Amino acid sequence: MNQTNTKKIRSVFRVGRKEYLTPHLIRVIFDLTDEQLGLLAEVSSGSNNKLFVPLQHNAQEVVVRTYTNRKIDLSNRELHIDFVVHGDSGPASAWAIKAEKGDQLEIGMKESKRKLVPQVDCYLLVGDTTALPVIAAILEELPATARAKVIIEIPAKEDELVLSSACSALIQWCYNQTPEQGSNLAEYVKKADFRADDQTSYIFIAAEYAIVKELRHYFREEKGRTSQDLYACAYWRVGHAESELMNLNEPI
Repeated sequence: MNQTNTKKIRSVFRVGRKEYLTPHLIRVIFDLTDEQLGLLAEVSSGSNNKLFVPLQHNAQEVVVRTYTNRKIDLSNRELHIDFVVHGDSGPASAWAIKAEKGDQLEIGMKESKRKLVPQVDCYLLVGDTTALPVIAAILEELPATARAKVIIEIPAKEDELVLSSACSALIQWCYNQTPEQGSNLAEYVKKADFRADDQTSYIFIAAEYAIVKELRHYFREEKGRTSQDLYACAYWRVGHAESELMNLNEPI
């Protein structure tokens, strides 16, 4: 997932509309200007961005949060970003809850048209609600000849999404209303009907730090996986802000 020597983009985007995809997931759709259409022409859906979120008590001060470009729709001049709703304790979540048409948000990203995952025959995609946008983007990218096993932890059944893909995908939803108090996601993954030692497949994991750490160790130490066929990245950590997590997380 090397993105070196890529052009950096930074622009202020204007909210066109927003919608609740599920009780815990908000999609904010930004309208693109002519200039932004050009800036995003070489950016892939599913790639990361940096949101410069103004604080509620002081709009002149911002915090930086990493999110996923869920969809870049140049034909309709739109950028879609999905936000997990977990109260208003998180600055990005709070911003999305209150966002209205015409609101502005500064966003940075890198120019890149790379594939989100390498081309293989079989995939295991694992994540929680925070990883839903990137997993959905990956599935949309996979060809009809591929197969995918997808395991996603969400708060409840009403948080399930219709995930579209040309490939043959088997989706397993796991419910957990209090992920900050612990999760069984790693156990579901270990019991999954998937050839974990088949190194012609590819594994993608994005979830809470402790789960990612456990699964990274499991696949590397017990199943012989390497950085060539395994990507594991913590998207959040219980009790820690993103700025603290960045010093602890080592994607492979």
